[in-house]
Amino acid sequence: MKNLTALLLAVLLVLSMFSASAYKQGEFPNGDVNRDGKTKIQDANLIQQYKVGMKQLDDEQKRLADYNFDGKVDILDVTEMQMVLAEVKPAPSEPATETTQPVTVTQPTTETQPATQEASAPNPQVNSTVRVYFSNNVNWTTVYFYIYASSTGTPQKAWPGTQITKYTTNTNGEKVYYADVDTSKYDRIIFNNNNQQTINVPVNKASSGFFISNDSSKKAMLVGTYAYTGADKGNMTKLSMDYPGGYKKRVWIWTPADYKATGDKFRTIYMTDGQNLFDDDHEDGYGGWEVTDAVESMMANGGRGVIIVGIESTGSRRDTELTPDIGELNPQLPASDAQSFKNGKGIQFADFVANTVMPYVQENYNSSKAKQDNMIAGSSSGGIESFYIGMEYNDKFGMIGALSPAFLLFGDDVWNTYLSKFDLTSSDMPKLYLFNGNNANDSLEQNLKTFCDDMYNRLNKAGYKKMTYVIEDEYKHNEAYWRAVFPDCISWLLGV
Repeated sequence: MKNLTALLLAVLLVLSMFSASAYKQGEFPNGDVNRDGKTKIQDANLIQQYKVGMKQLDDEQKRLADYNFDGKVDILDVTEMQMVLAEVKPAPSEPATETTQPVTVTQPTTETQPATQEASAPNPQVNSTVRVYFSNNVNWTTVYFYIYASSTGTPQKAWPGTQITKYTTNTNGEKVYYADVDTSKYDRIIFNNNNQQTINVPVNKASSGFFISNDSSKKAMLVGTYAYTGADKGNMTKLSMDYPGGYKKRVWIWTPADYKATGDKFRTIYMTDGQNLFDDDHEDGYGGWEVTDAVESMMANGGRGVIIVGIESTGSRRDTELTPDIGELNPQLPASDAQSFKNGKGIQFADFVANTVMPYVQENYNSSKAKQDNMIAGSSSGGIESFYIGMEYNDKFGMIGALSPAFLLFGDDVWNTYLSKFDLTSSDMPKLYLFNGNNANDSLEQNLKTFCDDMYNRLNKAGYKKMTYVIEDEYKHNEAYWRAVFPDCISWLLGV
């Protein structure tokens, strides 16, 4: 019996020694808090949940969560991890211990070294606490901010939220209520008077000012966005460029107020439907995204401006221009839709963006050529085309924003065949933001969501490393809702 006991103790001792040394030998990479063998955005989310008391971590997980090796588990670890996953900076190295031997440094050889890549544009980290302003343009007697975390539904305070009493008065005589929100804990807000309420809207470092849109109903009060503080409209240039189809296409180039023609390069966002993006160019009766407000809000919260380039996608040519030519259309499409989208010329549009517009911007503006500094984004047909452009030119675009994308144009077989030509597990693939609404009264948006679900699951199963999928049940298929979610899109993609 004593021999058996001794044997068991010896086995346990060996096992404990193996377990203790496993971490040192790198069984789990730095940051792999959930210990699934990879450091991913889920690990960053787990650290955030730990910091707000929603999750518990054991000692080993805490060691893994100390991503920047500063001896603490805090929001700096989350920020560092997000920047590394977005390929904004290299992964941190564990500091040398006292017993580490000095590294021998050799003198450089006289051989010709390969040319270095262009340095990434600066990306200053923005304070996570954002002051949110709400213009009470409907004259509510009382104003509440219902602030909550979308991932868990956890509110800062139970409905109707916090009654806000601090306000200033704007030039229209409206009371502008304000409160500070920690966006590392909460990312959604509903404005209400405990009777009427707005739709929920993302609150983040690229959003600061909100008001109730004129086209709101009492049941679904839409929210407009604007840059409350630090707003400076920057400068707009409008061009007419030769398009491969034999006609002219308009291009809008907006530079932020902090733009300089020399010095550090600027990140750039390229977008479809340029005619509906900017404050003064809402066409076709669809309203506008007012994209510059999101950038100006980001700047007001301590961030750096970005260049925005809008490419026209309008008129009868839009459906064919923004339909990738990757295979046969989905046979389940109604005949009228199939007629509109057949003979897609998305390859032509993609070539125009990547090989005409982008080189022009990079030659004539202080725009970074580093792929991680360039984003392509759009919605609906523009969403599927942006996805296509980002995939086809993943050497030039490091970020894709696909909002309500029309993935339904093609069936599973076509998508599987198309995507098979990419190494979807590669960290070199673009960072991808997918969004879809799911309003019960909008059959189009619900149909698009079904196919967006399929795409997300397809990419996730294939091991796509850098993507997020945001669904808002109240949101419909139009510019008012895309305008509301755009700050969330760029905040996540830009890693601010």
